[in-house]
Amino acid sequence: MLRIFRIAAILIVSILSLSCEKEPPEALELSLTQVMIGNIDGEEKIAVTSNGKWTATISSTWCTISPASGEGNGEITIKATNNFSTQERKVTLSVSSKSLKKSAEIVQSFSNLDTDKSDIQFNKDATTKSVTINSNTKWQVEIPAEATWITATPMSGEGNRQVTLTFTANTGLERSAYINFKYADTYKSVRIVQERGINSSPQAPVLKSPVNNLADANRLPTFRWSGSKDPDNDEVTYRIEYSDNQTTWTYFATLKDTVYNLPAYLDENKKYYWRVLATDAFGGKGTSAVNTLTTGIKKSYFDGDYKIAQENTLGTTPNEILFLGDGYISEDFEEGGLFDRDMDLGIEHFFSVEPYKSYRGYFKIYKQAGYSRDSGVKQTDKSINKNSKFNTDFLGGSSMSTNTDLAFEYAKKIPGVDDNKLKKLLIIMVVNQNRYAGTCWTWSDGKAIAIVPVNKSTNPGSNYSNLLLHEAGGHGFGRLADEYVSSANTGKTLPVADSSKFMSWSKAGFYPNVDLTSNVTTIKWKHFIERAGYARVSAFQGAYYYSFGAWRPETSSCMIQNEPYFNAPSREFMVKRILTTAGVEFNLDDFVAKDIQKAPSTSVLMQTKSFNPLTFVPLAPPVMVE
Repeated sequence: MLRIFRIAAILIVSILSLSCEKEPPEALELSLTQVMIGNIDGEEKIAVTSNGKWTATISSTWCTISPASGEGNGEITIKATNNFSTQERKVTLSVSSKSLKKSAEIVQSFSNLDTDKSDIQFNKDATTKSVTINSNTKWQVEIPAEATWITATPMSGEGNRQVTLTFTANTGLERSAYINFKYADTYKSVRIVQERGINSSPQAPVLKSPVNNLADANRLPTFRWSGSKDPDNDEVTYRIEYSDNQTTWTYFATLKDTVYNLPAYLDENKKYYWRVLATDAFGGKGTSAVNTLTTGIKKSYFDGDYKIAQENTLGTTPNEILFLGDGYISEDFEEGGLFDRDMDLGIEHFFSVEPYKSYRGYFKIYKQAGYSRDSGVKQTDKSINKNSKFNTDFLGGSSMSTNTDLAFEYAKKIPGVDDNKLKKLLIIMVVNQNRYAGTCWTWSDGKAIAIVPVNKSTNPGSNYSNLLLHEAGGHGFGRLADEYVSSANTGKTLPVADSSKFMSWSKAGFYPNVDLTSNVTTIKWKHFIERAGYARVSAFQGAYYYSFGAWRPETSSCMIQNEPYFNAPSREFMVKRILTTAGVEFNLDDFVAKDIQKAPSTSVLMQTKSFNPLTFVPLAPPVMVE
């Protein structure tokens, strides 16, 4: 019995002991809180420490885990698909065990690839070049199918590597290709250029002028030749050379143009040999034949050179006029040549009409050269393009423009002409173009450029003389307003806005020949009305482009239909300006005494009678620049 009791007691104690023992606490740990995984074939492991069952989850299309559950300690394998993008990827791995939860960030690196070169250029010979690839991904080399002259070793790889490119010798023209070092849809291109293996020389230039064996040549000849074509389409430059013995050659210049003007005179009465060498960028040459010329004593203007065509004989300070020419090529500037003839004719035209004719002694006249590349000037309205020195242009109708800044720049090449002198200097831009047009550009500070073509028309009021008198004598020097009524304004009254502009310019010393009143007691030319010899002078409505609201002093004048006659108020103003510059006091009685032509000549009156305002095209209004 005692034994049974002892066993029972032991069992009771054991049961009581077991009933008092506690369960162990929950445990869950991960070996890493962040797992870095490679961009290519990425795989990593993370250890799980646990005393119970656990479950792992991950929300990703590019990352998988195995196993997804376990009990006790274990290991999870993480695998990622290849990341060919240029951005890293992240996702969170979560592991749960009962009430515990742990997580780790999965970070996958991105792919990159770069090369140590982006451009390879080399000569025609066979050669090899290396390209170093810096990369963390698999890559391959792509060569265009047509670039059979390029091979690469290796054609694929992974990570950092050097690729050797091999090129065959080039026996043709320059060749090029782009090689791509590629991973997935991303690539880095390297441009390959191999110089050509052959070089065709440019054609020999053909000499054009001076003509071969020219005698009595100008001491400042213009050399011209035909352009050379290069079979390889290379850019060609030209070297012009001369010699007096054909043994020693001296070169004038190397240029891209096919015309050259000497910087200095050749010797008088001497025989010269000249030739032109055409050279391409690769040293190919084509040499012209050798021509000869023998100089005489004739000279030409240099570009920008000027001559005084007339000195003033009256007054302390001269009234100055500069005759410039546009559309004249260098050959035209031979002394006595086309430029001189046109300028001299223009000078005579200017002084053919009163009051300039009687007061010619107060003027100093210059002629100045400006070499144009082409003969003639641009005609935009006719889609004709020319390369002229001052870029003079026919804009349509009778309107013209020119490079006024360059004209002023050339004028200032004349000693004593500065910005202040330009305000009194009249520039007449004579244009080597047989066409009716003309425009005077006038500035409020006094500068003026009258653009006048050398028109050879025989129609009344349309030739060179008529154009020059209207634009230069009338607008340019005389500062006169137009007196005609334009077809667009026939029957119309001068608008208030135009009246205001007119009054503003009148106050600045312009438009002495037009007034906005018909009151003969206050009109600008009241002192001529009823004065002996001036019966033509009154107030005639219709001027300044409108039928009504503006009055002119006489029925006809140069400022209406370009006739060679200026009305009395115009003549008076011109003389006032002439004498003021010359330092001579103006006196009305003296003016009247010397005013020898108070009416148009018989020939002019006949021209006026034949004048048809319905068919006559007046010259464009001046461009007034404030």
